[in-house]
Amino acid sequence: MYFTYKVIYLHAKLIKECNMMKNRLLSMAFSTVIGLVAFCGQANGQEVSLPAPTKSEVNGSLTKALLDRRSTRAFTNKEISDQTISDLLWAANGVNRADGKRTAPSARNMQDVIIYVGKADGTFRYDAKANKLVKIGSSDLRKAVAGRNQFIKTAPMVLVIASDTELQNGNMALCGIDAGTVVQNVYLYCAANGLGTVCCYAGEKPESVQKFLGIKPSIVPLVYMPVGY
Repeated sequence: MYFTYKVIYLHAKLIKECNMMKNRLLSMAFSTVIGLVAFCGQANGQEVSLPAPTKSEVNGSLTKALLDRRSTRAFTNKEISDQTISDLLWAANGVNRADGKRTAPSARNMQDVIIYVGKADGTFRYDAKANKLVKIGSSDLRKAVAGRNQFIKTAPMVLVIASDTELQNGNMALCGIDAGTVVQNVYLYCAANGLGTVCCYAGEKPESVQKFLGIKPSIVPLVYMPVGY
């Protein structure tokens, strides 16, 4: 009998101690959560006032170009000179160093971005190394890529920013990053030189434009950019 009472007593004591430990753990957890909430609230409540951005109004400065950067969907019929086209394409993704590297960065330096140019006198591929346009067709690229963005037809020129995805092992995120840097270069050049442009998504089905350009499936058009005054 004594043994039975002893077992019951020890069992009850064990349960009591377990409950006490459980309560302590719950209390600690609750205190931790409250502390984290308080810390996050305090961190989120902190503010740091910054000085006003330096916004130069000097023509040709980067900050002036950034101030003027915007998307344009209406164009005049004024033609773009060959010199301006050369300057624009060099700014977009031209060679700026003796080792052949470009004005736009490229993931792993794969140089996967290819620029195609559509004008009234035909379709061209930009050869950055030789700084020239290589004619690949006489048809109007502007009409081929307009789709729902019919205003592209009214611009004197359109740029097709494409990526040779094989060079990036099919990693479309890297291809998109590389194309995006070129897009911003185009925007800034246009803003600094009185031109208008807009970034138009090329869509999920590039086959018709690939066929028009006569390019392999791995070269994927990502962005269309009409350019004009």
